[in-house]
Amino acid sequence: MLAFEQPTTGSPALVLLSETARRPTMRVWAEQAAFQLKDSLKSRGYRWNDGSDGRPKSWFIDVDETALEGEIAFLRTDIYTREVEPAVQRLTAFTRFSSCV
Repeated sequence: MLAFEQPTTGSPALVLLSETARRPTMRVWAEQAAFQLKDSLKSRGYRWNDGSDGRPKSWFIDVDETALEGEIAFLRTDIYTREVEPAVQRLTAFTRFSSCV
């Protein structure tokens, strides 16, 4: 499986996996979003966290750093309809799957 070559680039899948794992992502939290907007959040790719793990009881999404401003703009215009500063966490390969994040 790891020796599989990407049809578009010809590079091994392991190279793509390694590059993706090194790239940081941003976790954006849509805390206290109105319940009736859950379908908008779900259709955009947000996932629900029930709070049982110590993290906020809230919707969240992981995006590439380059997409962060667009995600915040979506929350401001479509979810909160006002200027907000949502909670954002920077995740790396070391923290992405840690139970401490």
